[in-house]
Amino acid sequence: DLTRASATPAFQTLSRVMQAARFAGESVPFAGRKRREFCASHRRALRSFATSPRADIAGLTLRRGNEGDANTIRLAILREKMNPFGLDPRRFVVAEEDGRVVGFGQLKPWETLSNRPKGDFVGNVVRMLNLEPNWRGQLLELASLVVMPEHRGRGVGTALLNRLIEDSINAKDPETLLKQETTVCLLTLKSTVGFYERAGFSVITSEQYVPRPLQAELAAGKVVAAVVADDECVAMKLESLDIEQMES
Repeated sequence: DLTRASATPAFQTLSRVMQAARFAGESVPFAGRKRREFCASHRRALRSFATSPRADIAGLTLRRGNEGDANTIRLAILREKMNPFGLDPRRFVVAEEDGRVVGFGQLKPWETLSNRPKGDFVGNVVRMLNLEPNWRGQLLELASLVVMPEHRGRGVGTALLNRLIEDSINAKDPETLLKQETTVCLLTLKSTVGFYERAGFSVITSEQYVPRPLQAELAAGKVVAAVVADDECVAMKLESLDIEQMES
């Protein structure tokens, strides 16, 4: 399953350029029409990966999760010793075969607290402490990606990842229902980094660049991963998608 995921060379090149600029604290080195063309190419490359034809997996279907999936998801997450919180089944994409769930994953939205109204206590505290977002646009966490052990090695995980990336492209702000710039991050074990790198994600090498809502979870994950899995928890990022500029 891990060897089947492959991002396009165009996307890899674009992603490296944008990642280098972000880590250097600079904006993407284009403006105006050139920036729009750059972003449009970036999005086409990403969509090409997310929707490119793959070998069909006989009998496999992907669907949106529902309340009936809650127990299956929770039990599988606990069995895999993953984060058991934030498991709203309606956010999940579920892979099903012969009426049985064989895998799933979710895109979990994080609220930008500094955008709360002026009268909101939490929003005021965040602004007072100058804790402005250290990410761009809407923040989505790709999380809880699991394939049942007996179905691994068949491309189920890749199919789920493709669908989740495509969903991130089409993500809408829940308040405005409008597409906007989106940042997609994830936490994973270091031993699985290669799988996500082939999908265009990059390891966030400095913790100051990890989106603040994920920093506490990353710290806890490092402890759990070391004790339970003898591994390391790392954060990864898929470059921001500037929806408005891409579509203008």
